[in-house]
Amino acid sequence: MTANFRNVFLIIAGASASFFYAQNSAFAANYSTPYAGIAAKDKLDFQIGKNIFQKFWVPSPSSTTASDGLGPLFNTRSCNSCHVNSGRGHAPKANVNGASVPSFLVRFGKSYPDANIVKPDYIYPNQGDKNYGNQLQGNSSQNIAAEGDFTLSYQTHIETLADGTQVELRKPNIHWTQLNYGAFEETTRSTLLVTPALVGMGLLSTIANDTILANADPSDENQDGISGRVNWIPSADGTGKVIGRFGYKATTPSVSAQNQLAFNTDLGLSTPRHPVASGDCTQRQTDCLNSPNGNSPHLGNLEVDAQQARLVDLFVSLSAPPAMRNLTEKHFLQGKALFEQGGCAGCHIPKMTTGDQSSFAVLNNRTFYPFTDMLLHDMGAELASGFPTASATPREWRTAPLWGIGLSESVSGRAGFLHDGRARNIEEAILWHGGEAQASQRYYKNLNQEHRKTLIYFLESL
Repeated sequence: MTANFRNVFLIIAGASASFFYAQNSAFAANYSTPYAGIAAKDKLDFQIGKNIFQKFWVPSPSSTTASDGLGPLFNTRSCNSCHVNSGRGHAPKANVNGASVPSFLVRFGKSYPDANIVKPDYIYPNQGDKNYGNQLQGNSSQNIAAEGDFTLSYQTHIETLADGTQVELRKPNIHWTQLNYGAFEETTRSTLLVTPALVGMGLLSTIANDTILANADPSDENQDGISGRVNWIPSADGTGKVIGRFGYKATTPSVSAQNQLAFNTDLGLSTPRHPVASGDCTQRQTDCLNSPNGNSPHLGNLEVDAQQARLVDLFVSLSAPPAMRNLTEKHFLQGKALFEQGGCAGCHIPKMTTGDQSSFAVLNNRTFYPFTDMLLHDMGAELASGFPTASATPREWRTAPLWGIGLSESVSGRAGFLHDGRARNIEEAILWHGGEAQASQRYYKNLNQEHRKTLIYFLESL
């Protein structure tokens, strides 16, 4: 590692934990810098994994057997196109073709009459649309028709705060401009998503199950209005269930599961977990199913083999989260107090501790500050998705980690918050909170302008 990225430990406000703090401000513009102290054997693998994350794939047949197999249907040609510098995506502007914004996705699922009733022991089947699968792919290989395209319009309304300040909020509405494989099934619903930032994924994956379960309170036994619960998802062998950790609704259990799902669905590449080279093609898309693929004997008859998948997992897992900033500033401490008084820490739990089961020693037994409980919470009808996912109802979302949110635009050049990017800044995101977070939203609305700015300053410093 170069001197420009030397890391030193900084003790945070008397806490016993330490943060990785970069002496060079360039760190602030990148979520993909490795931890200081990673094993020597991992340093080269980290760079190779980063190269695979950033490389462009090409459709088959191709003169290369190392980067072919893209598609036949796909959203983007590289992981980095959606997660620039491992940062978050953004929503298209009004009337812009959605397929031209690879970091904005349309997912499909089934509606159910009882979808908003919490049924902790029930896992909804993962069923997309028969014609379009689990996700819209707006790009395709040669001689294959892309699935379609869309534009967004934004419905706006004014939220008036207690001191009379008016804030315009916007909500995206989708308009289909092209559907090349017929109509959707009557029971198909859609959910709009921006790609999330890949911040501290290795640490989040190493939190012990018992720690996550200890924070759960599905019946709100302490009567604080917060009833966070685990999203149970099917185990890989289909014989049981495991805790979901990643994705907006905690729908995947590990970094590897999340990465390989993205390879297969977003880029149409076969992986060890998803060996079908046609990706998200449906049985009704026969040209797609019969198109050439990049499965190669030297890659285990896959396009992304176990070694490449391992290297990308390593890169994502060992990318260090940014340090908190402005810790000695008066407004940081005042904002922290407001954050706690508003009940925000009830879901956005500041401090977590990892277990000791990671294969990467640098991730074990660490105390860190992601500001999440990794649990599902009811966020109200206005933020509801179009369909349930695993055991999560449409109104439920995993508590989004807050670390690094103040750096979002400097990292990827994009600003947009909440699952669909509707919030153009942190204030708008707060004002969209409902359900279990309604009391915290009201608290924010009742703050005076100075206190609101102080709270935002604290959040932007995380």
